[in-house]
Amino acid sequence: MKNSTSRRSFLHALGMGAAALGLKNAAAAEEKPKIQGFEEAPADPDAAKNWKPVSDRKIRVGIVGYGTCRFGAAFGFQDHPNVDVVAVSDLFPDRCAALAKACRCEKTYPSLEEMVKDDRIEAIFVATDAPSHARHCIEVLKHGKHVTCAVPAVWGSLEDAHKLFEAVKTSGLKYMMMETSCFRADCYAMRQVYQAGGFGKLIYSEGEYYHFHSQQIGSYKDWRVGCIPLWYPTHSTAYYVGVTDKPFTSVSCTGSSAGFPSYRPGANAYNNVFTDQIALFETAEGGTSRMLMCKGIREKGGETGRVFGEQGWMEDTEYRGSMKKLPDIRRPPLPPTVGPGGHGGSHGHLSNEFILSILEDRTPLVNIAQALNMTVGGIVAAESALKDGERLQVPQFGV
Repeated sequence: MKNSTSRRSFLHALGMGAAALGLKNAAAAEEKPKIQGFEEAPADPDAAKNWKPVSDRKIRVGIVGYGTCRFGAAFGFQDHPNVDVVAVSDLFPDRCAALAKACRCEKTYPSLEEMVKDDRIEAIFVATDAPSHARHCIEVLKHGKHVTCAVPAVWGSLEDAHKLFEAVKTSGLKYMMMETSCFRADCYAMRQVYQAGGFGKLIYSEGEYYHFHSQQIGSYKDWRVGCIPLWYPTHSTAYYVGVTDKPFTSVSCTGSSAGFPSYRPGANAYNNVFTDQIALFETAEGGTSRMLMCKGIREKGGETGRVFGEQGWMEDTEYRGSMKKLPDIRRPPLPPTVGPGGHGGSHGHLSNEFILSILEDRTPLVNIAQALNMTVGGIVAAESALKDGERLQVPQFGV
């Protein structure tokens, strides 16, 4: 901190914000979530324990996108002590106004293309429709701004994956994908144990994303209608790539249909009939991963996974193996003003990780290589499902 007065002011502001956050979380807990996975995590009284500010600098952030999921405000950038949300944008004026209100921001833009021209903005959170993610992130990078993006990194296009990778690599800027599973308590704990050597090589791993909805969730230009399940794979594939930082090398996949109207021949823009897809990947370690995305299973919801290694295995946050002294598997502390949010209490951790990566000038968790390795496997898997499970090679990305 610059001086003791500024530090006291900074921490006093945090205290006031934390009190307001408690009220906000209590109100949110009374509301029934409309979409699986968006449930607010219970308030954790220890979430801010041992938190220390690394700087009193505020990153000037722009946010774009406030559709059905309202992701633009869902990750708590507006509540972070090191963030000043200086501008927001959505193509629909009513949504743009609602996003501005939610983020306590006065400046709005009618489009991302206009917002990226604002020289005040240092970083942008892209929470737009999935088919636009790659194009929008490239546009942000082109204008010299750090970018973080909702999942997936690209939408069904290996060509876009290579374009995005090159754009990030040549820009020298921060890119992060907001993959929620990476900051779920179980997946984060698995990563810590793996990185400390508690599993050895992973022999087998599983990732599962169950998201039942027989009626379509609203989406810009109906991109969700009948969409291919494993084009949205990252909530599952994080349970290997997010744990190990390693890619998949090949895949065989099968698909099935629950018979929903929008998944019948000719009923969607993708000509897709699969509501469910299960992929069997070969990993860079020579192991196997079973990853699925299922929309047709009514009584199951959420994201989960498990990992099995040469020296131990793990499900939830319980380790069973040969390592006697485990590393700290708890998620990093959050600023008192930032709530954990939805998707297993991952939202606040993701926004905090992105901001810290800028302040500390380091590579964020879920960097471009991790993001693409989580995403492209699903694209290739979907192609395999159309070829009766033919084993196909998966492109690999590294930094």
